[in-house]
Amino acid sequence: MSKIRGLIREKLMNQYCPGLNEELQGFADELNVKPSDLNFFDEALLQLGGCSLGAVLPIKTNDHKTYVLRNYDLSPAISDMRLCTTKVKGKYSHTGFSVSYFGRSEGLNEKGFCVAFAACGMPVGKHPGMKKPTIKGLQFMVIVRALLENCKDVEEGISYIEDMPIGTNMNLLLADADGHAALIETYDGKRAVEKSTNKSEYMIATNHALFPHISRIENSMLEQSKVRYDFMENSLKSNDLISKNHLRSFLLQEYPEGLTVHNYQQHFGTVHSILFDLNAKQLEFSFGSPIQNNMHQLTVGEALPASDLNVLVENTDYGPSFWRMKV
Repeated sequence: MSKIRGLIREKLMNQYCPGLNEELQGFADELNVKPSDLNFFDEALLQLGGCSLGAVLPIKTNDHKTYVLRNYDLSPAISDMRLCTTKVKGKYSHTGFSVSYFGRSEGLNEKGFCVAFAACGMPVGKHPGMKKPTIKGLQFMVIVRALLENCKDVEEGISYIEDMPIGTNMNLLLADADGHAALIETYDGKRAVEKSTNKSEYMIATNHALFPHISRIENSMLEQSKVRYDFMENSLKSNDLISKNHLRSFLLQEYPEGLTVHNYQQHFGTVHSILFDLNAKQLEFSFGSPIQNNMHQLTVGEALPASDLNVLVENTDYGPSFWRMKV
């Protein structure tokens, strides 16, 4: 990493995720290395997988709560497989899965504010098969953590990143315990924001562009991203109210009849699934596929009963159509 790039990175993180540089410095000091040597600045760019996201709002749920579904598909070999709670003085505490130890892919904070990330189109990075970045800006794992630590609701979240330089192409889902949600889509420096209204029932996203002026640029998608999106859309669009058990079943069914994917040999298998209850500030989650492994429950800020768990990973080959592009 060049000196100039390092200075830009440090300045951006100080501005948008204050305290993270000090945390990285302390960790590096203990290892007797430079902060720039940490995997956080390099290996985090290897996140090649897919995600399915959905916020289901009180008008749609039979208990009038807000829920967020989150399924993260990746290779277990490059996933942290680590759930953690962060309590930083002067910041909101939050619980979520880590990316390269210091970053976050999603989470729920003590105020009932939830953030979850999905790549939009081809992931951005410097490695083979990835899209070269077109602008300088922060990667998703810093953005998600910054929002969780510094914002209490959707409106604050939208304002917080309004002027933030974002280098990643993403669908970012925000939701809060008051029943508000927003979807923020970024692509090569362009940005779109859709906020829920008092008539909104849900907001969903997978790994393709959803807003017209962005989808005209990213004019193709993996067909399986559309399959996962359509599964959620078809499951939620009826006039019926939906229960927490029904939402849980989305994660307990395998692709293409559900959201969980077992394509581990091709680096696209479920490494964690989460159902967030924003009002209770609780999350139900699995390490690995929830079909192959147990679901656990935790309130934000609590510790897991065990520090290590065995995770079963069994592959399913979905055939060449899994990687077919749809224009």
